[in-house]
Order: sequence, then C-alpha cells, then structure tokens
Amino acid sequence: MPTVRPLAPAHEAAAEALLDATVAGRHQARLGEVVDVLALPGAGAWEGDRLVGVVTWSPPGPDGRAELAVLAVAPEHQGRGVGAALVEHCAAEAGRLGASTLWLLTTNDNLDALRLYQRHGFRLAALHPGAIDAARRVKPQIPVVGRHGIPLRDELVLERSL
Repeated sequence: MPTVRPLAPAHEAAAEALLDATVAGRHQARLGEVVDVLALPGAGAWEGDRLVGVVTWSPPGPDGRAELAVLAVAPEHQGRGVGAALVEHCAAEAGRLGASTLWLLTTNDNLDALRLYQRHGFRLAALHPGAIDAARRVKPQIPVVGRHGIPLRDELVLERSL
C-alpha cells in the first residue's frame, strides 16, 4: 500500500502530471467556476518515489463545511485502496481543521467514484441537472460523453458528516 503524506511545492509537477492524465488537469470546472485544485492543501499517495494518487481540500468555511476538491489515482493503482486511503486522510484533516461536514462534487457518469464515496460515508445531497453544459462554457474541453459511454450532463453533490 502506498504511503500517504502531505503535498509540498516540490511535488507540484508530479501532481499536475497525474491530474492531467486522470481528471483533465488541475483546473476543475464545477458549480459554474474553475478552481485550481493544486492551490489548495493536499496529500499524495506515494509508491517509492512515484506519486500514484492525489487529494486536495479546502479549509472549512464559517459554516463548518470543507470541500474535497479533487481525488485522482493512477489507473494502474485503482481498486487497490489508494482512493480510500486518500479519502480518509482528507476527512481526518478536514475534521482536524474543525470541519463538521466534508462535501464534494462529481458528475453523473463517475460511477466508480460514486461507489467509493458512498462506501466511505458520503450521501447524495444535491443534483444540479445540466450543470456540465454551463461548465463547458468555462472549460470547453469537457467531453460530451463521459465514462462508460454515459452522456456527461449533471453535477452531483455528496456530503459526509465528520
């Protein structure tokens, strides 16, 4: 199992390469805006000197909510517990910072992520129908068809109490 540890500025190039290869880059469009997820606190999963997973989060706001901003795992390491370890690390850090709720956003085609998040205590909290069409206006490279041949249309918000 890879080792999870905080990301440092020296890891930025490796993290950016992993995000480019797995989630279309460090600039993520969601809820009508683009966020540089590597500008946020984060952690990496390391196998030796190789970065195989990344998670970043926002500090909790006044409402006690922190966002899991991105989770990415190298394809050859998926299904091995790396994503689970990163989700739990993020939840622990958000809780340590005083968050009472951890929330995230994913898309309607991301069935593997929905399975992972629900297994780790997240519940569906909101649906934003057609939100991906709006996101394409700020990030045109978002594909029309997503994973598993599912049309990419909607954003789903999931939440976990900490």
